[in-house]
Amino acid sequence: MNKYGILGSGAWGSAISTLIEDGEIIIWTRNIRVMNSINNLQKNPYLKKIKLNNNVKASNSLKDLDKCNYLFLALPVQHTKNILKSLKKNAYNKNFILCSKGIDIKNNKVLSEIVKEIFPRSNIAILSGPSFADEVAQKKPTAVTVSCKNKKFFDEVKKIIKKKYFRIYYSNDIIGSQLGGAIKNVYAIGAGIIEGLNLGKNAKSAYISRSFAEILRLGKKMKAKEKTFFGLAGLGDLILTCNSVKSRNYFFGLSVATYKEKNISKLIMQKKTLTEGYYTTKALYKLSKKYNTEMPIAKSIYKILYEKNNIKNEIKIILNRSLKEEFY
Repeated sequence: MNKYGILGSGAWGSAISTLIEDGEIIIWTRNIRVMNSINNLQKNPYLKKIKLNNNVKASNSLKDLDKCNYLFLALPVQHTKNILKSLKKNAYNKNFILCSKGIDIKNNKVLSEIVKEIFPRSNIAILSGPSFADEVAQKKPTAVTVSCKNKKFFDEVKKIIKKKYFRIYYSNDIIGSQLGGAIKNVYAIGAGIIEGLNLGKNAKSAYISRSFAEILRLGKKMKAKEKTFFGLAGLGDLILTCNSVKSRNYFFGLSVATYKEKNISKLIMQKKTLTEGYYTTKALYKLSKKYNTEMPIAKSIYKILYEKNNIKNEIKIILNRSLKEEFY
């Protein structure tokens, strides 16, 4: 019988556990309250309405993951590397399914690069696409992309996740899948700002379209496949997160736009846990410079969040840009 480890006890980690029927599942967490709730009540406080399967247990010890055949990573990206280094003491060759979306701001690396650095002989798959945790746990129809270089490993993942309501499509573009999943969080913040300023549906539609054009430009420079961004891991995820308050990044943008004080530093400090998009904004700004890619929307979001520039001034800068061809 296979054993599965899920690193990360948020709503997404627990939602992933509902997709696996066969075998023993261990959710690793540092949160004692969450661990006790899962072990005693089969419920996660972050996913209150869902009762977890009886084969799900929680632990705060990485040693309990030693015998797991497959590890699902659902951790905040900025903390993943240190946790994986600790895991290395107890694990060797593992099969990883990466479910987090972000870019490490310390080195501008996507998650697969970090895993390969620590576990060079591991199999890696990336699960990405439009998938809110609560809807997955409620068994609502969902479709995602699972990307990996090794098609045989995809076939293994397909056997683990056999739910008809959760469809997985194969891709071998692991860079494109991760870029699409990570970068869309930045633009979701901007979409929340547009909503908070009540700029209208026309503006929102134009914003999403032009944001997508920026993603395509950077993806091309980074050797990702263009078609990946037109799929679930790109456009699909972008549309979802730019249009719903369920998205923490969108909600964060909404909060930024409606914050009454001129300087948003206090708002950022008030957030106990900042969204992935906040960090990815910094990484994206660095990548745009590294690859000499014109990304005016991403640049404005960076300046609002990190340089505390006035939101309305940044909008004026974008609207006053010289007109050019739609795709360049």
